[in-house]
Amino acid sequence: MILLNLIVVFDGVTEASANAQINKYSMKKMMPFDFLLDYLPANVIIKPAVGMYYIYWEKKIVLILRKLSKNSRYNGLWVATSREDHASLKTTIPALANFVFDEGEAFDSAWLLLSDAHDDFETAAINICELISHRDKRIGKVTPKSRSL
Repeated sequence: MILLNLIVVFDGVTEASANAQINKYSMKKMMPFDFLLDYLPANVIIKPAVGMYYIYWEKKIVLILRKLSKNSRYNGLWVATSREDHASLKTTIPALANFVFDEGEAFDSAWLLLSDAHDDFETAAINICELISHRDKRIGKVTPKSRSL
């Protein structure tokens, strides 16, 4: 902990960014896709839950990071949005897709999926984080949980 504080002072990292880093390293399992923390706002709140990591910012849930062996087709970034914004987000980031469950049926959800199996996963994930950092209004949902953070 003291070493992290020294790094914060010498690297000029903000306190919020340091707290996000401390949260990242104190989690029992390593957070998947943790490289994305470099592209998200420094003061995001990360909440681990049932093998996934919920990312909150400015009283909104913005992402869920998922990497599990069970139902691996749902691994990747889950992007919190509204159905009305699906088309424009898919135009901006073509790697985004609707959730598709058994038998090829699309699930009517406000969430979009960036599969970690997509060839353009890393670039698309970074682009999503940059949209969040620039406060793109198409990403993020206010929920009772997010409002309380």
